[in-house]
Amino acid sequence: MVEETNEQRVRLDEILKSLFNVSKKVLIQMMNSLFKENFDVDMTEVTFENNEFISDEYDIIRGDLFLKFSRGGKPYHYHIELQTKNDATMIIRMFEYGFKKAKELSRYENDDETVIYIPKQLVIFIEQNRNIKDELKMKLIFPDGQEVDYSVPVMKYWEYDDKKIIEEKMYPLLPLQVFKLRHKMEGIKRKGKSNQSQLIEAVLEAKKVAEIIAREGKSLYDEGEIDGEDLHRVLLAIGNLFEYLNKRYGNDKKLEEEVKAMTKTLYDPAVAEKAKIEGKIEGKIEGKIEGKIEGKIEVAKKLISLGFTLEKIAEVTELPKEKIEKFLN
Repeated sequence: MVEETNEQRVRLDEILKSLFNVSKKVLIQMMNSLFKENFDVDMTEVTFENNEFISDEYDIIRGDLFLKFSRGGKPYHYHIELQTKNDATMIIRMFEYGFKKAKELSRYENDDETVIYIPKQLVIFIEQNRNIKDELKMKLIFPDGQEVDYSVPVMKYWEYDDKKIIEEKMYPLLPLQVFKLRHKMEGIKRKGKSNQSQLIEAVLEAKKVAEIIAREGKSLYDEGEIDGEDLHRVLLAIGNLFEYLNKRYGNDKKLEEEVKAMTKTLYDPAVAEKAKIEGKIEGKIEGKIEGKIEGKIEVAKKLISLGFTLEKIAEVTELPKEKIEKFLN
């Protein structure tokens, strides 16, 4: 067992943030669940916004994720922070992030009255901690006695199993099921070297969870819920998170290689299939997909399963959008 280095912490932070670099469809579905929204995938534009701000000490501070959804010309702003452990100062940082983003956006207001809008915010706590409440709270008290209550909702990720994550279409968060085991491993580690066998068992448990989540990711791909690049992100995160846990608590090279081989086995066929379909699309763009209506319907169904947009499917098959929509339900 080795102590966590600064390099490992930075690497872990990169892995966690990579979970949001998914397709528009998957990202919107997740945000709808996290914030109880109902954005339509085809009618909503998504923009990743600036997440770096200058602190009062002239240092650069970085938030995890700032997004803008645009629907009907109206912007909606969101901010998410991923936390591995409880942090008493988190509510202050959330206010600082939110206020700085609000100042950045305030240039769109008129001169009659200064109005700034704090983005909708959420903190996702991954590891179990009984001190974490359903929301973070802070009270702002001004010199004139005016008081303002400020709060940020919390997602207690440890209360979600893989089935619930899938049910609520929060697919990018699936790999965190592997990371949840760090809490258990830390508890065993604190007991000392006499519990080394328990730690090895916990690492093996993490490997089993990694395999289950990877297969579920592949099933989502097969069902057209995520595309090939989404699957790649999920499998890559699973492999990287297991590698992080293994290096910190087990350092079994053989297990690491087995997980890498497993994710590669699941991903390679998906890449090959998507390349095959994209080849057909290129052929169509050059004027080459022909055949009877039944054949076009089969192609449309396949493209739906691979996550292609309604517009792209209509372009490829020359089928009316109304007909294709029937297969989407």
